[in-house]
Amino acid sequence: MIKSNYTGLRHGPINSFIRQDNLLQLNPFVMWDHFQLNSTQTEAGFDFHGHSGIAAVTYVIDADLTHEDSKGNVVKLPRGSVQLLVAGAGALHKETLTSEDGNFEAFQLWTALPKNIEMSEAYYQGVSVEDLPIIKQQNTSTKILVGEYAGIKSPIKHVIDMNYFHITMATTKAHWRYSASQDQNSRFIYVLQGNISISGEPLTTQQLVLIDNVSELEITAGSDDSQFLFISATSLAQAILPTGPSVHSSYENSKIGHQNIQQLFQKMMK
Repeated sequence: MIKSNYTGLRHGPINSFIRQDNLLQLNPFVMWDHFQLNSTQTEAGFDFHGHSGIAAVTYVIDADLTHEDSKGNVVKLPRGSVQLLVAGAGALHKETLTSEDGNFEAFQLWTALPKNIEMSEAYYQGVSVEDLPIIKQQNTSTKILVGEYAGIKSPIKHVIDMNYFHITMATTKAHWRYSASQDQNSRFIYVLQGNISISGEPLTTQQLVLIDNVSELEITAGSDDSQFLFISATSLAQAILPTGPSVHSSYENSKIGHQNIQQLFQKMMK
C-alpha cells in the first residue's frame, strides 16, 4: 500500500518534501511545503515574487491570509481557508499571514500545468473557510479543499483533475474509507497529528507518504483527534522541467515565462 516515505528538508520555517530525486514519482505535484512558525511577531509572509507554468494551492491552518497579485486581486481570508493561483504564462503574488498569538501554519502545494494551458492567462480564486464543505461520517470529518468527496464538490475550480482533503478522525480506531479514482494515479498522505495506519502499516507525522494506485483506501486512527491530508491527481504525460520558481514542459516556455515575470516586475515599479 505504501510505496515511499519522504522526510522534508527544512530551511527556516519551511519544510520542503518534493525534490529532484522524487519529482517524477510525484508527477504532477512539483512542490509540497509545510510552513510553521512560532514568533513574537504577529505578521509573516513573502513579498512579491513570480511564477509561471504552475498552479499553487495555499491552505492556511493557523493564521489569517492576505493575498495580492499582478492581476489586481487583493483578498483577505480567515484561517482554515484555501486559495488557488494558476500562474500560467506568468504572475506575481504576495502572501501575508497575520496571527495575534504569533503562531503560523500553512501548506503550499504546486502542480505542473498541462501543455495546452501551461502558457494561459493567470487566474486566482480564494474560498473562505465557511464556504468549504465538510462531510461528517462515523467519527470522521472530511473537509473538501479541492475536488470532490461523497458527491460533494469544493468551490475551488482547479484546472487539473485532483482532490485535496483534510480528514479528522475523532476517536481511536475510527475508519476513513475512500473509493479512489483510478485516473488519479498520483497519491500521497501527510499526517498532521496523532497516529494513523493503512492496512496495518503505521504512518509517521510530518512525512509525505506516497501510496499505491488501489481502488479502495481504508485508513484507521491510532489515537483520538488524528488528522491527515489526502492529495491525489492524474499524472501528466509530458516533460516536467523545474527552473526555480517555475515549472514548464519545455525550455522555450520556461524562457518566455521568465521574460513575462521580468516584464511584470518592471510594470509594477513604474
